Amino acid sequence: MKLEKMLKLGVILVVSISLLTGCDISNRIYYDNSKIIKDYDSLNIDMIEETAGDATYSAILKLSGSATIWKYESDKDITLKAPYDLLVKSGKAKIVLISPDNKITTLIESSGESVGRKTSVFKLNIKKGYNRIKLVGYEKADIDLEIHIEIGEFQEIDF
Repeated sequence: MKLEKMLKLGVILVVSISLLTGCDISNRIYYDNSKIIKDYDSLNIDMIEETAGDATYSAILKLSGSATIWKYESDKDITLKAPYDLLVKSGKAKIVLISPDNKITTLIESSGESVGRKTSVFKLNIKKGYNRIKLVGYEKADIDLEIHIEIGEFQEIDF
């Protein structure tokens, strides 16, 4: 009888740890560039309202993990300016540019501890080849974002 109780307790413990670890996987991506550069996205979203237009992307979401929001195949190296408006109410969020050689450049990073909305312009050093921008969230980052880029293709998050 005592062995049965120990086995049941062991099973409950293993299942609980598995569930907690599964929730944490998308959080670990935030600090792991080898996972961010992947062609696929790995994320957990609670809510999402987004619009991906020709030159504008806007979203209100809660995100853990990484999601591709912009792609551009360039025939030469160029530099662009991209105005943005970002508010992170909780958690952490960053926007990263991934160049064709899989180098990651953090364009902006913010957390719920930051003071208010960030409105500015970041510089995009686009390299010849396939470039991407990903939105990366940690601890279900509560994000309100708008970005304008005149070239390339914005896309809605695929989940």
